[in-house]
Amino acid sequence: MRNAVIISGYLKDLSDNIIPFINKDTDVFVHTWNIPENNKWVVKLNRYKKFCNKLYTVVDEPIESYSKLYSYFTSTYRAVKMIPNIQEYDKIIKFKPNIEGEIPYKGKINTYYIKAKLQCRPMLDKVTIDECIFGCSYYHTLDERIFTATPKAIERMFDYGEEEFEVRMMNIYALVKADHGNDPEGSIFWRYWLDTHKLYLIQDNDLKLNNNIQDGNTRIY
Repeated sequence: MRNAVIISGYLKDLSDNIIPFINKDTDVFVHTWNIPENNKWVVKLNRYKKFCNKLYTVVDEPIESYSKLYSYFTSTYRAVKMIPNIQEYDKIIKFKPNIEGEIPYKGKINTYYIKAKLQCRPMLDKVTIDECIFGCSYYHTLDERIFTATPKAIERMFDYGEEEFEVRMMNIYALVKADHGNDPEGSIFWRYWLDTHKLYLIQDNDLKLNNNIQDGNTRIY
């Protein structure tokens, strides 16, 4: 089974907890931003080349006018667009580096899909696995730090040129703010994005996400 892992945004606190997600049948696509404090983490990526098939990295200049959410989401879009033949892979795993400790993950998306379909019958009878995103859900929102999907589902999320993507991103965030105020959690935006693209959020029953690490400290998440 061939997998692709995408890593986006700043790479601070990248650690060995990525190793269980990669192997010699996995290609890793990294998009990040060129700022001085990020450079040593870009260099650190090299130590993980031996664990995967290939590792590709693009480092772009940051977009100064972008908020933290726009920066991270655009980086994720660009990481996806780095994949030349996305349909060659069995599944795509989105990974965020700064998560504390080991991360329980099995990625058995067919199992999660069948379980959800049986549990929710007939609600998902007309929904295919290519219309689903598998991750952690907290009250209707997606924990965007790590999730898994088929290539077709990821294409459905990001099937735009960059100009159209930017417009849609800003329009959907404006809708989120209209509904939830000026400082909503990013997970709400990701859920609105899924809903707009008619993608269904399915619980990954094996994935457990710990707290974020920020400035060397654990941030309760």
